[in-house]
Amino acid sequence: WALAAGPRVSSRELWTILLGRSALRELNQIEAELNKHWQRLLEGLSYYKPPSPNSAEKVKANKDVASPLKELGLRISKFLGLDEEQSVQLLQCYLQEDYRGTRDSLKVCSYVGSFLPPSPFFHVGFR
Repeated sequence: WALAAGPRVSSRELWTILLGRSALRELNQIEAELNKHWQRLLEGLSYYKPPSPNSAEKVKANKDVASPLKELGLRISKFLGLDEEQSVQLLQCYLQEDYRGTRDSLKVCSYVGSFLPPSPFFHVGFR
């Protein structure tokens, strides 16, 4: 897809660049690509909201989400400082699209995650 600003890059491609896992290896190439799409990155990060009691109650009341998924989503919300509903959505997307482990390894991750303190740095600069 060609737009006036150039070819459209998916969000996944942008995150791949940020993580240093793209084909781009030269810093000037990475910088140019991120500068070209900075507005898109900012909008993507600005989409996420801080936690709220209302959102947590909606997650707890949602009958379409399994209890273990709710519990892990709520832990993720606390750890990242994200809205509870958005945290569950992120978890569901991750499990559907990217998770490559087993159910047992997911249980271990959930157990270990219960001991992690909340993340103080996720929303720095984005509130």
